Order: sequence, then structure tokens, then C-alpha cells
Amino acid sequence: MKPCPGFAETGKPALVYGAQCGELLLRENPDDPASAEIRVAILRLPAINPSPQKDPLFLIQGGPGGSSIDMAEQVLQTFADVRKNRDLVFVDQRGTGQSNPLNCAEQDEADMQLPEQEQAQRHFARMRACGEQYAAQVPFYTTPYAVADLDAVRAALGYEQINLWGGSYGSRVVLEYMRTRPERLRAVVMDGLAPVQIALPKYFARDASTALQALNKECTQQPQCAEQYGDLMQQADAILAYLRKQQARGSPVRVDYEHPRNQQREILWLTPRNFSSLVFMSLYSRDLTVLLPQALHKAAQQDYRLLASLHALASAQTAFIKVSEGMRYSVVCNEDARFITADDLAQGHLFLGMDMLYEFGEICAHWPKAEVPDRYFGPVVSDVPALLLSGGYDPVTPYTWAEQVAAHLSQASLLAAPGGNHIVSTDGCVPQIITQFIEQGGIGTMNTECITRIKPLPLVLGANEKKSSAGSSAGSSESVQP
Repeated sequence: MKPCPGFAETGKPALVYGAQCGELLLRENPDDPASAEIRVAILRLPAINPSPQKDPLFLIQGGPGGSSIDMAEQVLQTFADVRKNRDLVFVDQRGTGQSNPLNCAEQDEADMQLPEQEQAQRHFARMRACGEQYAAQVPFYTTPYAVADLDAVRAALGYEQINLWGGSYGSRVVLEYMRTRPERLRAVVMDGLAPVQIALPKYFARDASTALQALNKECTQQPQCAEQYGDLMQQADAILAYLRKQQARGSPVRVDYEHPRNQQREILWLTPRNFSSLVFMSLYSRDLTVLLPQALHKAAQQDYRLLASLHALASAQTAFIKVSEGMRYSVVCNEDARFITADDLAQGHLFLGMDMLYEFGEICAHWPKAEVPDRYFGPVVSDVPALLLSGGYDPVTPYTWAEQVAAHLSQASLLAAPGGNHIVSTDGCVPQIITQFIEQGGIGTMNTECITRIKPLPLVLGANEKKSSAGSSAGSSESVQP
């Protein structure tokens, strides 16, 4: 490990002073000494205390396919108190970030103007080429291999035991570590549980619909919101019907707007699929969810600027994670696919008219295969102290998955933030709960009632329109009139 640019050289902010970067050389196929070497990238933020505890906190990004190292700056403040006494270690699992990423060719921006079906076919062709490119690598890019790498990093850094935090798919990595190497774990935190049984994306439509209905219920129960915006589900259906009509005419809705982050002029072609996708992605975030009622109301009146801003912000969040598509599908097509039947694919699972399984089925039908041991698909039984976190508005990994996992963990503690969305570790008092849990190595007699007071953020109403527009939407909207 050595000082790394961007963190240690400036020493600002002090939180990242002394950061170290390194890499561990491992065999792509651990069972073949002649196999190609891959580099597994590591970022370590040494504890502030000069005499720290010997069990660091390793943090695992979601995705699948996200970079843990890229996540570091985003979560530094959340885990600042943990870092007072423990090293924080971020490892890019194989196939992601700086660890031999399985990146696919990016979509051509010109494709966004094509009819949706043609867009989809070009996307599938691009992904098929990506699968062919990595056909020899895919068999070694599944979760069990990632966990073996993680343990190799632990050993190389000289830690006897570690604590683990995993968010979303990262929780699956934690679970596999618990299954295979429990003696190396002191305590674990899992946020937004995504065990392999979640069968991404089999339940996306169901869980996202539940989250949107919960938002609609919240709005209808607030007199001012109900009066201004009415039934959000009806608004969404009306928008979808109009977008379909325009697409059938060969005149998709074009939105010219100013990007809320960089103030650059942007164009969004608002197709039915783009609309459904942006609502889905907005439900991931507390900050974006509060704007949805107003955005849907305006879009129903054919003012799409706020919707376009939500699309831009949601896309920026996704881009920040820098998901490796090759790694994503190597996991999903070889792990989750076991729980998705031909009937599931034939029936389709719709969220605002978008079949959440269609893309999965088309890509996985041609994605290279990997052998995953049968024991991997069973529940994880463990007595490692585990803190399981969920958000009440989570559209992809709701509380029910945490309950299923906890049923087999003898020292599991389940906590839910009623107003949280996807990943609640940064919300309210949750950072303090995590810090205490790791300090104690378990929940003990800790008072965690504060998490129940994490309510949904106030919905943005008409009176706040100027304030919300400044941060989320500007410019003009051009749409084809009926």
C-alpha cells in the first residue's frame, strides 16, 4: 500500500488524510497456477487513532458491478466515526472499477432518437458482443470468486478478523462471506438486502409498484398534496398513454431543458420506456422521490422539464456508481437466473407498462455461462452478529428480504427506517447506530428507537415550486401536441 493521488497528497479534507492505495495480484482462475493474473484494487483509509482496533471495516458496493473505491468519497462522512478507531477498506471486486473491469461498449447517443424497439435491438446486439468479448472470463466472475478475493485482501493486509458493510448487492457478498468464512468476521452490516433468492430483476415490478403506491397514499393523505396533484397513479397512467400515442405517430416527445447540476442545455427523448425507467430510478432516492408528485402533475399537463431533471439526476447517480455491465450480467445471468422461470419471462412483470424481465431475458439467453456451486443458492445460516437495515420506500430491496435472511441468522437485528428509500445508512441517526454496533460487535442494549423517527421528506408542493425548480429543473419544454 502507498499514498494515493486525490486523497493523501492534499490532506483535504482531513477525513481522507493518509489514504493508501494498492493492488493484489491474483489468478483469474484460482485453481490454475498458469491462469492469467488480475489486479484487485484496494483503497485503505487508516484509522485516525494512532493505536486503532485491529478489526477494520471493509465496505462493499452494490450493482452488481459497482466500484467500492468510487463509493468511498460518497460515504466518508457516514463512516467518519467508525474511522476514528478502525481502518476503512474499499476493495473493487474483480470485474469492477479498477479490478480488471468487464466494461461493455457504451450506447451511442444517436440511438436515443430511434424507436424504442430499434433501440432495444441495438442494445441487445451490443450486450451480445460484450458477452462474446468476455466469454473466457465470465466463468470466474461470480460472487464466490469475489468473496475469495476479498478474503485474500484481508490476509494480505494482515487482518485476522474484519467487519463488513455491504449495500444492496454488496449484502449478497457479505452473506457469502458469512457462509464460507465466518471465523474471519467479527460483525456485519447489510443495508438493502439482496440475497440470491431475490432473483434480480424478478420482483422489481412488484416492489417498485408497492413503493409508488405508498407514495401515492402519502400524497392523498396530505390535503394540500391531494388537492394539488390528485391521484398519482392516474397521472402516471395518463402520461404513459400520451407518450405511447406520440410514439405510435412517430413523433416522440422531445424535452429541451437545463441540466440541474451543470446548467448545460440537454435534450431528452421521453419515450414510454424512458418515462417508466425514470420513475423507477427516482424511487431509489429520498431526494428525488419528494419531487415525483409535482413532476407527474406537470407532465400530465405536458410540461416535462421537471421529469427531465429527475432523469438527469437519476442518471448522474447511476453514472457515479460506474457499474460494469459485463460484471453485472455475469452475476445476474448465472446466479439470479436460477430462480426465474420460462413462465416468468413469458408472462412479463410490468411496472408502468415496462416489462422488467424483458431485457434480462434477452441478454441472459446469450450471456456466457458460469458454474456456481449448489450450496450457494441455499439460505445462509450463521451466528455472526448482523445488523440488517431497510427503507420503508425501497423499490428494489424492501424489508421482506431482510426478514427472510434474518430467519437463519441467530444474532440478527432488523431495523427499518419508515421514510427511507434504497440504502438508509446515510439517513438520520443510522450512521451513529452503525458506529455503535461495530464498536460493540453487536446490538447489545443499544437504543435504536431513533430510526423509527426517520420519516419521508416533505413532498414538494406548489408553494415550494420555485425553490425546487432551482435545484431540479429549468429551461423550456417542447412537446408534440396531439
